[in-house]
Amino acid sequence: MQLNLDKMKLNIKKASSEVGIGIIVLSILLLLGGIFIDYDDSNSKSNYYKNKNSNNKNNNGFDEHLIFVINETDIGRQRKVVTSFPNIELGSKEEYNTIYAGNSFRLNANMFTSSKQRVDFSVKDYEEINEFLIYLNGKRITGEADLIVKVNGETISQNKAKSIDIPIRFNNILKNNSGTITFELKKPRWYEIFNWNKFDIRELKILEVRRDHTNNKREFDFDIDKENLERLYIDLVITCDEIKETSSPIKVSLNGYIIGNQNPKCASKYNKITINEISKNILKDNQNRLEFETNGFYKVAYSLNKIYFNDQSTYKFTMENFNDIIDVVMYGDFDKEIIDIKLNNKIMTLNRDEIKSIYQYLRYGTNEIEFLNKPLEIKEFKIEKTQFY
Repeated sequence: MQLNLDKMKLNIKKASSEVGIGIIVLSILLLLGGIFIDYDDSNSKSNYYKNKNSNNKNNNGFDEHLIFVINETDIGRQRKVVTSFPNIELGSKEEYNTIYAGNSFRLNANMFTSSKQRVDFSVKDYEEINEFLIYLNGKRITGEADLIVKVNGETISQNKAKSIDIPIRFNNILKNNSGTITFELKKPRWYEIFNWNKFDIRELKILEVRRDHTNNKREFDFDIDKENLERLYIDLVITCDEIKETSSPIKVSLNGYIIGNQNPKCASKYNKITINEISKNILKDNQNRLEFETNGFYKVAYSLNKIYFNDQSTYKFTMENFNDIIDVVMYGDFDKEIIDIKLNNKIMTLNRDEIKSIYQYLRYGTNEIEFLNKPLEIKEFKIEKTQFY
C-alpha cells in the first residue's frame, strides 16, 4: 500500500514537471512566432511609409512631424534656368498712305513755250512724315527734254523723261501741313529749235511714308537671384520684316551698359543672336533693366538663360524642444545607393532605402547637416519626428 502511494506521488510530480515544461515551450513558441511572423523592418522605407500613412490618414496633406525638408536639389552641379518672353515688335515699320490721286495731264515744251502742271496736297502732322513717293505712268513721250519736278519751288528731281525712275522720292521738306508739286518739261536750247517735246502723265499718285518711332526702344525689368549664379546669357530670336543683305543693328543694354550691338542676318527670315559676355558685376540684387533699340523693324523673342552652380552642401535646422518626442529619423531619395552625411560633426552613412534614427545626435537650438558627396542629386531628403499623443 505504501509503495503504491509513493508511486502515485511520483507520477503526479512527473506530470507537474511535464506541464511546466510544456508551458515554457509554448511561451517560447509564441514569442518566436511573434518575432518571425510579425517582424517589421523598421529600417525599411517602404514599411516606414506604410505605417506612417496608416497612422496619419486624417492629416489632410500637412505633415506636422517634418522638421527639415530638401526637394529637387543638385549639389555641385550646374543648373540651367531659362526664362522666355514672347515676341515683341522692335523698331518702326513703314506705313504708306495715299494723299493724292489725280487726273491725267499733258506737258509740252519747245522753243516758244513750256507748260507746267501744279498739284496741291495736304497732310496731317507733317513732322511725323519721313518721305514722299510720287508714282506716275508716262505715255506718248517724245523728245529728249528733262522732266523737272519741284516741291514748294525746290527741285527734287531732274532726269530725262524717257528714263525717269519711278517712284520719285523726296525727303520731308515741308514747313507745314500743305505743299505744292510742279511738273515741267525743260525748254530746248537754241540749237534744238526743231526739238518738240511732249509728255503725257497718267495715274499720278502721291504717297506719304510714316514711321511710328515709339517702339524703336523697348525696356523690360526683371529680377534675378545672384546667389550661386555662375553666368547669364541672352538669346534673341529675330524675325526680319524684309529679306535683304543689310539690316539695322539691334543695340542691347543691361542696366545702362551696352552688352550687344549686332546686325541681324536678314538674308534669311529667321536668325538668332546670342549675347554671352555678360559681366555679373553689372547685375543688381533687386530690379534689372534690359533695353533693346534699333532703327529697323523686327519681331524679337528673347530669353534669359541663367546658369547656377549649387555649392551649398551645408544646411541648418532648429530643434526648439524635445517634449514628447520618441524618435527623430532621416531618409531620402538621391542618385547614389549610399551617401555620407555629417550631422553636428558626427559622420554617418545613409542608404537610399534606409530610415536612420538621429535622435541621439541632435541638440537644442541650431543643428547642422552636411552632405559630403559631390556631385549629388537629391530628389528628396527629410528629417521628421515621432512623438507621444
